[in-house]
Amino acid sequence: MDGLLFDTENLYLTYSKAAKDEMGFSIPEELHVETIGRTVEDTRRIFLEHLGQDFPLDAFLEKTKKLVNEHVAHYGIPVKPGAVELLKELRRHGVMIILASSSPVRTIEENLAAANMRSFFDLIVSGDEVEYGKPAPDIFLLAAERGGVAPEECLVFEDSNNGVLAGCAAGMRTVMVPDVKPPTPEVKGRVYKIFSSLPSQLYELWW
Repeated sequence: MDGLLFDTENLYLTYSKAAKDEMGFSIPEELHVETIGRTVEDTRRIFLEHLGQDFPLDAFLEKTKKLVNEHVAHYGIPVKPGAVELLKELRRHGVMIILASSSPVRTIEENLAAANMRSFFDLIVSGDEVEYGKPAPDIFLLAAERGGVAPEECLVFEDSNNGVLAGCAAGMRTVMVPDVKPPTPEVKGRVYKIFSSLPSQLYELWW
């Protein structure tokens, strides 16, 4: 979802910088990038490991989310180019569409409602429903199980390196549309295809 359907990773990066400035903290940008595609619990662990257990993480995350929510309320949620076109194309061909996001289910539902995109998705799987977040394959395997399909029948769209590794580990053909961070050499060697933006036609996925 974040970074693939919506340009929210950049939004969170922008307002996390504003939040840390307001709170008077110095947090390396690389730390934010490292948490992309991770669950809330993984993000919490990574931040506290680097910044110490005394870091007021809850206050920082709350401040960041408040700023992001204010932006979305004022300007709307920024939808990635090609997202709606691809979803319509998949719908037209009768393809089951499952949204598997590391975000909590409440955040997923709020974002989809804000973009009026909820009706495109047959199922939603959230990061708080699995024990291990990306790059572990758990969330994609759960999505396949709920959809009643084998992993090898699934096509994954991802924007992050962690997400691509999770899709590949699940045994699924995985397409990457890089967002904040370019593909690593490991990801380049494993990903099915890399696009600069979401393809609007299905034939582009096979050629």
